[in-house]
Amino acid sequence: MPREIRMVSAFPRIIVINLAASTERRKIMEQHLKELGLEGEFFAATDGRQMSEKDIAAIYDDEQASKTEWGKLTRGEIGCAISHRRVWQMLLDSGEAGFLVLEDDIVLAPDVPKWLAELSRLARDGDVIPFVKTSSTPYFFRRVKLDSRWLIYANQSFIGATAYYITPLAARRLLAASHPIHFPTDCWYSNPGFKGATPIRVVWPEAVTPRAGSNEASTIGFREAHVPKVLIRKNWLRRKFSEFRRYLKNRFLVKPVRFH
Repeated sequence: MPREIRMVSAFPRIIVINLAASTERRKIMEQHLKELGLEGEFFAATDGRQMSEKDIAAIYDDEQASKTEWGKLTRGEIGCAISHRRVWQMLLDSGEAGFLVLEDDIVLAPDVPKWLAELSRLARDGDVIPFVKTSSTPYFFRRVKLDSRWLIYANQSFIGATAYYITPLAARRLLAASHPIHFPTDCWYSNPGFKGATPIRVVWPEAVTPRAGSNEASTIGFREAHVPKVLIRKNWLRRKFSEFRRYLKNRFLVKPVRFH
């Protein structure tokens, strides 16, 4: 009999974080990935609202969190951080080259399957590559063409862990940087956050959007918006000068962290 040939997908393993109770979201994500020709593996998220005080205290530093601009985290945010950390550990245990990690309330851009395999080849161990919205003026140098998009280095703070590709070395570094948990896991290029922990490259323009009709950021928990503690009012001239200085810094002057 002829030997059976097993086809190996060029795509990285796709992990979808999903609360067990969120069955409707799971069905929608399954259909969405199927329409893109992708297949995801659903990962049971941790519900921080169901955790005991003892279990929370073992992984979360309430005092350290209260000293940051974010303040104390909600149970949902703690559960969200734990869920992502568990996926990172799973990547390390798997021995695989990288995972595409998704939350269950997102829509991937229709062109993602065209360049997803190429992205996993371009990624270097240590990279974490979010698909979310970052900057209108990305860092100009060391960018790489990715089909009709670019793979670029981040140069300013941004929020969103709804879709990202992560490599094992990045997973190890992010696990270390987020223990104990004291900031939301969505804080990539900020302090507190993952600034300086590992190279953060992004797909630009963004390749993921929130699902239409979803009024909540995520069932595993994250704030809709962050309001700064201090609002500084500037006149027109000062505002324009700040914008120009930010443009120069973000476009030409900021050196990304931890070049290989």
